[in-house]
Amino acid sequence: MTPSRPSAAEPRPAPGSGQGDCRRVGVFGGTFDPPHVGHIVVAREVVEAVQLDRLLWVPAAVPPHKAGRSITRGRVRRRLVAAAIEDDPRFGLCDLELKRGGTSYTVDTLRDIRARHPGWSLSLIMGSDLFAGFRRWKEPEVIMELAELVVICRPGTDVPGDAERMGVRTVRVTPVDVSSSLVRDRVGRNLAVIDMVAPAVLAIIEEEGLYGATTAAPGRGPADTIREK
Repeated sequence: MTPSRPSAAEPRPAPGSGQGDCRRVGVFGGTFDPPHVGHIVVAREVVEAVQLDRLLWVPAAVPPHKAGRSITRGRVRRRLVAAAIEDDPRFGLCDLELKRGGTSYTVDTLRDIRARHPGWSLSLIMGSDLFAGFRRWKEPEVIMELAELVVICRPGTDVPGDAERMGVRTVRVTPVDVSSSLVRDRVGRNLAVIDMVAPAVLAIIEEEGLYGATTAAPGRGPADTIREK
């Protein structure tokens, strides 16, 4: 089993001060089914652009915008995220939404983090596609009171029209031609994904038999195929 760090959202008072932890912390939510190299690239570039001290990866229990879609069990996605981020000390796993269960609303998560860490300055990271529907989220005004909004924009895409008016920070990131759905599809068809996910993530996909991997060519198992270049 891949070892994981303790939940990054557990209360940890600063040494000698109790409430003196004033770090800049990003909140990066998603289904992460599975986390892939595109997530890592975006996360690292946002940390540097926004000058974050820490970036919390928050796997959702039940994402509101993906209700009804079958997703991998929460405990497995927790392992996948822990494996994906284990090599970067700036990243942390926050499993509040998985522990809470039910539909995962960002405002509830931000309230929980703020209650545990009142000194943190929070930045909520989201893609431009999600920002387009932000006004339809649960309590968007409260979200903006709890955290700075940071919208990820890929080269060639327009900055959302009302971002500046709303005081939203935008960060242009390097495009990476990979998605979780692509990884799932390729694993299910026994095609290589070794360049799309971290080795530790691939090991869990193999161990758990995720994404419907089927028998590969004669004499070779699915793992041999999805590990090929």
